[in-house]
Amino acid sequence: MHICCVHIDQTLDETVFQEMMQYVTPEKRARIQRFRKPIDATRSLLGDLIIRFILCRHYGFHNHEIHYEHQEFGKPYLPKHPDVHFNISHSGDWVVGVVSTHPVGIDIEKITEVKENLTSLALTAEEHQQLQRLNETERNLFFFELWTLKESYIKATGKGLSEGLNTLQISRDNGNTHIEKDGKPVLAYFKMLKCIEGHQLSLCSFSENPEKDVRSFLLNEFIEEVKSLLRMSKGQSIH
Repeated sequence: MHICCVHIDQTLDETVFQEMMQYVTPEKRARIQRFRKPIDATRSLLGDLIIRFILCRHYGFHNHEIHYEHQEFGKPYLPKHPDVHFNISHSGDWVVGVVSTHPVGIDIEKITEVKENLTSLALTAEEHQQLQRLNETERNLFFFELWTLKESYIKATGKGLSEGLNTLQISRDNGNTHIEKDGKPVLAYFKMLKCIEGHQLSLCSFSENPEKDVRSFLLNEFIEEVKSLLRMSKGQSIH
């Protein structure tokens, strides 16, 4: 399992942005161009490039061979490579992605003040009671731990918010995280990664204890790595 985290520590130059657009499919370019805010376009482009970077660096892909289709609830997949799974997430100025040989989901959220309207959406009644017993600092951390764990799970299943976050119950004992849906245990494995200050990053896998390789980049570092790698991996423009 390979995880890549990119910190958008500066604005992506327009010339560089257009240069990097050549490495994604025309369909993806069209979606990116529909964003009104440049930061949203940058996040979307980086998410795609992260997966391509990992696939070419660690799984022997050539960039021009990477084409996605979408499952019922919109999750992209590689139709010619059903044994390769991936997922992306972004929050604030971070974009993260993961690739694995088992179904996997990843979610990152910037830790902020908990908004009451989100607690009813995301927490079960029991979890909400636990939240209310905590002080403000503990409450914020507790909420975003549960939020990202649940998000990583529904992203791993590919069902998205159709699952209903408040139907999922998280419990932890001896460092292990467990999840139940509608009171029934679900077989999934979780990891909370403490590698980005001020953010909560959670991972869900359907494989127990997979080996994890985690790399973090500043924006320009990542762009240079991508350009070098995708050129070497026959990553010419995708038409």
